[in-house]
Amino acid sequence: MTNNIGRVISFEIGSKDLVATQEFYEKTFGWTFTDGLDGPGRPYGFANTPAGSAMPFGTSWDTDLTPTGTDIPAEYLAIILQVDDLKETCRLVEEAGGTVTVPPTTNEDGTADVAHVRDPRGVLLGLYCQNMATDSQPNPNPIPAELLDQKPLPDALLGRQEN
Repeated sequence: MTNNIGRVISFEIGSKDLVATQEFYEKTFGWTFTDGLDGPGRPYGFANTPAGSAMPFGTSWDTDLTPTGTDIPAEYLAIILQVDDLKETCRLVEEAGGTVTVPPTTNEDGTADVAHVRDPRGVLLGLYCQNMATDSQPNPNPIPAELLDQKPLPDALLGRQEN
C-alpha cells in the first residue's frame, strides 16, 4: 500500500509580476530570491526564507509560462506535498472529489515528478514525488559538485542561509 502521507515540504509562488511579488515578500518577511536561468521565475527560481524557518525554501514561477489548458491561476501561493506515488495520489484526489489541474510531469533533470491538484473546494495544491533508483537509494540524482555554484539553487541547498 502506498504511504501518501502528504508531508508539507515546500511552497510555490506564482505570479504574472514576479518582481513585484518578490519585492513584497522581501520587504515584509525578509525572504531572498534566486533568479531562474532566464530571469525571475524563468523557468523557475527559489524563494529563500530566513534561517530558522521550518520551511527554508520554495519555488517561484512566472505564470506567463503556464502551459495552456491547465487550471493554474495567474497569482497564487500553494503548499507542496510530498507523496510516494504521484499517479496513485492523483487518482485518489479525483476519487475524493478533487481535480487534477496539471497531470504528473517529470521535472527537467528527471529527479522528481510533479503535479497540481485542487481539493473539492478549489484549493490549489502542488504534489511532489522523488524518483527513486531501482535500488531504492535516496537521492539517485545528487547535485554534481560543479553545479553547486550555479543558479538556480536555493540558499538552503547551497548551505549559505544566513542567521
